[in-house]
Amino acid sequence: MQLRWCLALLGMLGGACMAGEVEYRTGGPRFAKVWQVFYVEADHESEIDDPLIAAGAAMTPAIVEAVAHRDMKRRRYALGALGFIQDRRALPVLERILKNQGESVYCRGDALHAIYQIDRALGTRYARQFARDDPYLTRLATDINKRAAWLLAPTDD
Repeated sequence: MQLRWCLALLGMLGGACMAGEVEYRTGGPRFAKVWQVFYVEADHESEIDDPLIAAGAAMTPAIVEAVAHRDMKRRRYALGALGFIQDRRALPVLERILKNQGESVYCRGDALHAIYQIDRALGTRYARQFARDDPYLTRLATDINKRAAWLLAPTDD
């Protein structure tokens, strides 16, 4: 009985994006320090995605490989970083996450937001397409359609 209760509680607390705890450190030694700062050293929420953003487009393939894993630790921050980096190479993985009904709605929303940051027209089309999937996506789609300024603003420091 206790085990079943613990598993149920763990499922409820599972978090927005599968609440993974796996630290995918893709891209080899070149990005080892960036991943270390991202996963371990960054402790202020508004700064967690900063090391990925600072690494820029050179790190896009490594981030794309990492966010493909649903159990990635801090996945939502990595998805957000892809939007700020604005590298079109991220679009295929972002589109897969957005279109996957099995993904957390929050990860799907983060993917939609990042798509909009990379390609406004594509993000707007997807906002119309997925606006009725969930109240969270509805609110995000409404802001995209209104071109809300916060969608393109940098995160707070």
